[in-house]
Amino acid sequence: MGFNENLKEAMYCKNLTTMELAARSGINSGTISNYLKTKGSMPPADKALKLAQALDVSVDFLVNGFDSRTESSIKQKSPFPIEVYKIAQDMTELDKDEISAIGEVVKVMKKKA
Repeated sequence: MGFNENLKEAMYCKNLTTMELAARSGINSGTISNYLKTKGSMPPADKALKLAQALDVSVDFLVNGFDSRTESSIKQKSPFPIEVYKIAQDMTELDKDEISAIGEVVKVMKKKA
């Protein structure tokens, strides 16, 4: 996963909007929006650090994906198992039809439970 996907994931886990993250990090919301939209784009180190601190994740997570600190934080604060977040992160690469198919599989599984 790239920086933009990891940033989206951290924001989702912390339930933060772009505006809220901008207020916490001191980085302009437009700049954050650009990081979220541009695949392969990396902010300067000082901004990556500010974003990581505002999201309570490591810079390593924003650059490389899940790490033990992030998993621990999610486990403490989320009603969902960590596997749900990992699956959601993997799904960012899928197209609309593939995501829809997965939704149908989940519906079938829920009926069997």
